[in-house]
Amino acid sequence: MENAVEALKMAGFMLLFIMALTITMVTLTQAKTTADSLVRQQDRQESYQYIELTDSETRSLSRTVTLADIIPTLYRYADEDYAVQFYDTSKRPLKIYTSGSGRDKNDLDLDTEHWIDEYGVTRYEAWRGNTTKIKQHVDEVVKYLLKNYKDKSFEEKLGTMEDNEDSEDTEDDGPTVPDINKQYKRIITYTLKS
Repeated sequence: MENAVEALKMAGFMLLFIMALTITMVTLTQAKTTADSLVRQQDRQESYQYIELTDSETRSLSRTVTLADIIPTLYRYADEDYAVQFYDTSKRPLKIYTSGSGRDKNDLDLDTEHWIDEYGVTRYEAWRGNTTKIKQHVDEVVKYLLKNYKDKSFEEKLGTMEDNEDSEDTEDDGPTVPDINKQYKRIITYTLKS
């Protein structure tokens, strides 16, 4: 009789454990679902509509903007992995900062923020790989732009370029990349207006 009572107690505790585990799993699943829906709502790119251009059309669109329009774009360049380039009225590169190699740079682009030193070693800019340092670097670029071009307007052109390391391959040298597998990088170009 004593064994039967102990067996019933163990079965009761087991049922309580299973119910507690079930409630915990349901709660965690609901929390994950809620978090996922919040992230989806805050992801602004999910609702972007991209314009499909035919081959006969150009891959760029343009508009006139001020620094107030440009600054938010600069702060997102690293997160969204696009290139931002600046040119003067003569279409020459417009310096926005000096790189670690001492060269004047006219762009913000994670793909070009490096150089090869005299020993053949690839060196990266000090802010690469750290979002806080990237923000500080963009802060410096924004200060420079505000100091020198505060009341100026720019022509903004949106475009894409093929993002392929082996872009020098031709049909004779080897296989070409099918169009469906080609990757494109967004380029935003700002040209100073006179």
